[in-house]
Amino acid sequence: MDVVGRAKTTARSSSTSSARDRDRALERARCRRRRRSSAAATTVESVELLDGVVDERTRTTETTETTTMERVKSRRSTLAMFSAMVPIAMATEAMAATDGASALDAERAFEQTFPTLFRPFLGEGYRETRKREIVPNVLWALEQNIELGPLETVIRCVVIRLRDGTLWVHAPLAPTEEFFKMVESCGEGGASAVAHVVVPTYALEHKIYTKDALKRWKSATLATAPGQFTFPFRDVSDGVVFGKRVDYVLEGNDLTSSAPWKDEIEFETLRAGAFDVGANSQIIYETAFFHKASKTLVVTDALAQIPIEPPESNSVDKLLVVSQRSTADSVPEDTREARQIGWEKTALLVNYFFPEHEELDPSHPGVVIWTDGWHENFQALAGRLLVPPVVRTLLYAQDPSSVKDWVRRVAVRWDPERVVPAHWEAPVAIDRERFERCFAFLDDESIDAFNPRDLERGLTPVANAALKRK
Repeated sequence: MDVVGRAKTTARSSSTSSARDRDRALERARCRRRRRSSAAATTVESVELLDGVVDERTRTTETTETTTMERVKSRRSTLAMFSAMVPIAMATEAMAATDGASALDAERAFEQTFPTLFRPFLGEGYRETRKREIVPNVLWALEQNIELGPLETVIRCVVIRLRDGTLWVHAPLAPTEEFFKMVESCGEGGASAVAHVVVPTYALEHKIYTKDALKRWKSATLATAPGQFTFPFRDVSDGVVFGKRVDYVLEGNDLTSSAPWKDEIEFETLRAGAFDVGANSQIIYETAFFHKASKTLVVTDALAQIPIEPPESNSVDKLLVVSQRSTADSVPEDTREARQIGWEKTALLVNYFFPEHEELDPSHPGVVIWTDGWHENFQALAGRLLVPPVVRTLLYAQDPSSVKDWVRRVAVRWDPERVVPAHWEAPVAIDRERFERCFAFLDDESIDAFNPRDLERGLTPVANAALKRK
């Protein structure tokens, strides 16, 4: 079969693999850079030969990946395999990609300059950005997906257009050209439209790309929640962490702040708890914001609503891997039912780490199975606005009185119509009463209690260690 024929065969065999498509797209950008740099010295014949070799490697790689997935013997092995997997598939059809597709690939590539738990961990990465208008011509959500092995969830940045036409950006995402252009399209004047960048919490995934954002938006002010820290080295300068000095630390609330946007966007900062980081106790903060004109509450991790159905942006391949009843089974065929099962198990794993019905198979060492009952546990968790299990168990349990004080301040000052969290579903309809009801467990732990068996193997041991419980 000639090179073109092999390319068509490869394209057909991989058309249903969205996760591999993203890996190939990243590899396309790499291949184009290599080809451009050596174009002057490369003949047409050598390029055709390279295409043929690449195609054979691609088919071999895809066969190996399929076989490997079928032989995975535990979910933890699957996590490790996905975490270590390097995108090496170089499909021949990539060499013939259109100029438009090539430009899009390049706009979704970025460089991860600091290690994280999420893909790509470090080095070259690739993420699609999606833009949704929440309030017409005023407020937008920019979304990407973060991945840990086969587990994939949304992470969200909020952009608000202020009265003077400039933009306020909450928790910038991975610094792709696509992300930057989508943010700037919310205003006028390109990069100069972004006047303010906000870091709302300590969590790495919500602040790690701030330095990249400020390289792009050089004139923007920077406001951060209190309690920013570095590890393992302490007292690292703002210039190293963020690329510039922090202009405003969001202590307390806007009533005592000099932030230039405070007349339009009010804030209340929550002191959530403390963790031992190295030899130091580190206080954890999150700042919530209220855009008065649109009556929109913007939070990071304080609230969430898990969708009942899988988002369209989630990788089908990953959902199918997680959907397996036993990790000794082959990955199932792509059906709507299999995707739904994968989504429900993904939500349980992300929220509880080791949920109740994920069990070791007593008959087969190293194999993990799902027992009946996980679907009911998902239904009890999803489709309602709540404080996520991780936040409720690890943070808010430390100092309930401080959290209650923050809830009271927010409820007294604001009566929002919608909330936009940084994860899961958004926007979600809300009012003052519904907001307060989400935190009723602070007075009575039996209210909206999570299944204790979902908590006991994952979150409870971590919480006991963090809170120094025996």
